[in-house]
Amino acid sequence: MTRVAGPRAVLAVVLSLGLVVGGCGGGPAPGPAPGPRVDWHPAPVADGNAFRAFTPDSWWNTPLPADAPSNPASAAILQYMSTADESGNGCLRLAGAAKNSWGQPVYWAQPGDPQYRVTVTNGRPPPELRELRIPRGAQSAPNNDNSMTVFDVDRGYTVALTDAEYDKGANTWTASGATVTYLDSNGLDVRTGEASDPRNTGSHRGNNAAVMMARLDEVQAGAIRHVLKVASGPQVSFRSVFPMVGSDGSSDDPAAPPQGLRFRIKASVDLDQLGLDPQARVIAEALQRYGFYIGDSSGVTALKLEDTRTEGRGQKWTTSPTALCALPFDARYWDVLPEGYRPSSAG
Repeated sequence: MTRVAGPRAVLAVVLSLGLVVGGCGGGPAPGPAPGPRVDWHPAPVADGNAFRAFTPDSWWNTPLPADAPSNPASAAILQYMSTADESGNGCLRLAGAAKNSWGQPVYWAQPGDPQYRVTVTNGRPPPELRELRIPRGAQSAPNNDNSMTVFDVDRGYTVALTDAEYDKGANTWTASGATVTYLDSNGLDVRTGEASDPRNTGSHRGNNAAVMMARLDEVQAGAIRHVLKVASGPQVSFRSVFPMVGSDGSSDDPAAPPQGLRFRIKASVDLDQLGLDPQARVIAEALQRYGFYIGDSSGVTALKLEDTRTEGRGQKWTTSPTALCALPFDARYWDVLPEGYRPSSAG
């Protein structure tokens, strides 16, 4: 969802049209056309838990304590997220639900999958892209970002691609941006100065492929055990804070959140009283326990779901784009953490 005004507007329209699924009017957005069969491999499972990238004590995997401090500007930031242009009625949408096409396909590479030298048009590509395994038939998301995630657990890394495109005639992949992050590291970009693996590099300003979406296998297992990335509809600040190392925003409004800022559903909120559907309930629990951080810009504030249709499995999500709108961005439900906040692993 990191694009200029055109795609931001496209996403706003697509998600707004998808509101019919949540009972808010409009008409359904068209889904992606059927593609070729994908050699889809299931995600690994360990001890009954869905696969989780990075070390347990990493920033991405450390839960927030109930008494975590609040950002002194929390009220102003929540007001901005609720009322600024492109705030989308001040709630967090689920991109990729129903017929919405802004989810993120996720592929699990295995030995025997084709190997590609991926051409990256912007910046220096990580060396792992010289021999990147991608399952046959894989496709990027059918939207203006053309993004996708590839996990290669055997080789020990995950890859985020933007503007990813497969040329069938040449049997090649290209992308405008790519980021590699090692799975047994702390998941931080090397530019933070705190990465436990110097190979954590790429063009996504500190984002990594593992937390860009809520995966279906995590929800089916009953728990998402990490922080999630959210794209903001209202224009974000030109500033960034840890763990981000840059921003694609341009706002100088003091209330505009910097990229990297972490939010969470307040610990005091009783999720069982909100009437959430089962899939949204699991996502909301993750947003309460781990929260989300702003890592991108878009036409409406949204959390991506795994795009199971593009993966060739059909629509596996039963939740709606507006399933979390019972939790609008206000102080009754949300708290904003201080800039650069790092919860203790003991918290």
